[in-house]
Amino acid sequence: MPDSVSMTSRNLNSLLLFSLALMLCVALSSCTRTRHKQRLYAEDIPPQAVVRDGLAVTLSDQKITLFKAGKKVKDYSISSSKYGIGNINGSCRTPLGIHAISQKNGAGQPTGMVFKGCKPTGEVVDVDAAGRDPVVTRVIQLAGLEKENSSTHNRRIYIHGTPEERYIGQPASYGCIRMKSDDIVDLFGRVHRGMPVAIESCTQATYIKAEEDSSKGSILVPKEAIARLPVDGLRPTHRYRARGGRSKWSRRGLASTRFKKRTVRSKRPRLALRKRSR
Repeated sequence: MPDSVSMTSRNLNSLLLFSLALMLCVALSSCTRTRHKQRLYAEDIPPQAVVRDGLAVTLSDQKITLFKAGKKVKDYSISSSKYGIGNINGSCRTPLGIHAISQKNGAGQPTGMVFKGCKPTGEVVDVDAAGRDPVVTRVIQLAGLEKENSSTHNRRIYIHGTPEERYIGQPASYGCIRMKSDDIVDLFGRVHRGMPVAIESCTQATYIKAEEDSSKGSILVPKEAIARLPVDGLRPTHRYRARGGRSKWSRRGLASTRFKKRTVRSKRPRLALRKRSR
C-alpha cells in the first residue's frame, strides 16, 4: 500500500511539472509572437530625426514625401512590402532607417519600359498588364547608411515604377517602394544622388509634426559618404579586399577608406580598398 501511494505521488508530481513546463512554453511563444508582430508591421511611432531636404517614406499610410527646407513640396502614394518591415536578406521586407539615393536609372525611357538589373530591356508593358509585375519606367537605387540597413543595396531595394498600379496605396511589393509610372517620372526629376531617404514606420502626419519640432535632429549625408555610395558595376559587398597590409576591414572602418576600381581578368569589375592619405 505505501508503495502504491508513493508511486501515485510521483506521478502527480511529474504531471504537475509537465503542466508547468507546458504553460511556460506557451507564455514564451506568445511573447515571441508579440515581439515579432511589433517588429514586422508598421506602427505610428514618431521619428528620432527628420529629413529637412530629401525624401521621407511613411509606411503606416503608404506615402513618400519630398521635403525642401523642412516644408512639404509634394507627396505620392506608394506600395511597400506585403511581408512587412525587415532587413534580413531574402525576407522580401522593406527596410527602415536612413538611406541615400545611390543611382538613378532610366532617364528618357518611355513610360512602361521594363528594367532588369536596372537596365532597360526594350520591352514596354501597359498599366495593369495581365500577369506582369516587372520593374518599369524609372529606377532609383538606395543604399542603407546605418548598420541595421547596410544590406539594402545588395538586397536590390529600389524606388521604382510598377504596372500593378491598382495596388498602389497598400502593401503589395517584395521589399521595394513601388510607385505609379507618372509619379516616378515626376519624382525622378526632383531627386539626385546622395539625397537622404528616411523610411519610417509612422504616418505622414506624424512625420510632418516631427518636422515642425525644432528639437528633432536633421538628417544630412556628408560629402564623404556620398563619394562612397555604390554605383553600377561597383557594388559594396563583403568581398572587399584590403590593398597594402593585412588589416581587416569592417563596414564601420569604411569611413576612413575610399573605393578604387581595379582591373582583373574576370568579366565583372571588383573593388579594392585603399587607405586614405592624411
